[in-house]
Amino acid sequence: MANSFKQMTRDGSIKRTDTGMFIALSDIHVREGFNKREDDERTRQADDELFNYLMNGGSVPPLEVIARDEGGVWVVEGHRRRRCYARCAEAGKPVDRIHIMPFNGSDVQRLARIMTSNNQLPLSDMEQAAVIQELHNAFNQTTSEIAKLVNKSVATVEKLLLLSTANHDVQQEVKSGAVSVDVAVDRVREYGEQAGEVLQHDKAVAAAQGKTKVTRSSIAPELSIKNARRFVELMAQAAISDEGVFTLEGTALAEALSIIDEHKAITDARETYRLSQPIPSAEVRGKTLHVSLGGVEIGTAQIYRGKNVTLNGVVTSQSKAVAHFVKQHKLQQENSHDSQ
Repeated sequence: MANSFKQMTRDGSIKRTDTGMFIALSDIHVREGFNKREDDERTRQADDELFNYLMNGGSVPPLEVIARDEGGVWVVEGHRRRRCYARCAEAGKPVDRIHIMPFNGSDVQRLARIMTSNNQLPLSDMEQAAVIQELHNAFNQTTSEIAKLVNKSVATVEKLLLLSTANHDVQQEVKSGAVSVDVAVDRVREYGEQAGEVLQHDKAVAAAQGKTKVTRSSIAPELSIKNARRFVELMAQAAISDEGVFTLEGTALAEALSIIDEHKAITDARETYRLSQPIPSAEVRGKTLHVSLGGVEIGTAQIYRGKNVTLNGVVTSQSKAVAHFVKQHKLQQENSHDSQ
């Protein structure tokens, strides 16, 4: 028999007051697989902060729920709050009834709500990709329809959808924060199955530049602003046919071609440099992360809570530690060369 908020109010499961609807914590249920949030260090840290906030008497918005046919309600939005309420109860804090409000919308809108909530820890790129993938595959939503549901551009939805089907090694680089979504998607589109290997070279280039994350700025060709502006000026002077063909002649054409050749040369040079960079390797032995470059160990860091490391007394990710050691190694090499 279908359950309803009216029925739960009649049987006393839900209590209504001037401030809203309240239900016992034990009657609030989580549907397995619905929430795409991963149980990682970022989420656990945010949960600890929310737990302490609630323990100290902090107030949070009501959970958005739908009626559960077997009794009680399903959480639509507020999974972390429910989890922290349960922790408060286990810690001995009286948690009688929880403030809830009905979610009005379809099953597609319920899934999309995970991404559009303003009251939660924002979903990571990979968590968003999982939501986008389910909306596309399970509910047959087009990228345009998904974009409207989750309040993002069609281009962003298309990137996240492509990321959701990328190889595991590519996804892990995005998840770790070592590679931006834009770069990962660009590499998948250009190199397909080899994208993960290409990203290792990209990481080496970024590390050599002292950067801990691969972004477009660290791998994209850079034409000077002056020449880029001049090229636009030349195009503005060109004659344009009815078919949209731009025509330049004489010195204007020669100058435009020169800028194009410069751009190509920068692109080729950067690609050659990228492929020439040795790829750092990281290996965990015991409770220590060992980082090597070109077969030579360049640094070590102690493992902290399984995945992170401590570096100079600060907790950081393994990828940032690798970038730090590569940067230090490059500086030592440059200083050694200068002193000779």
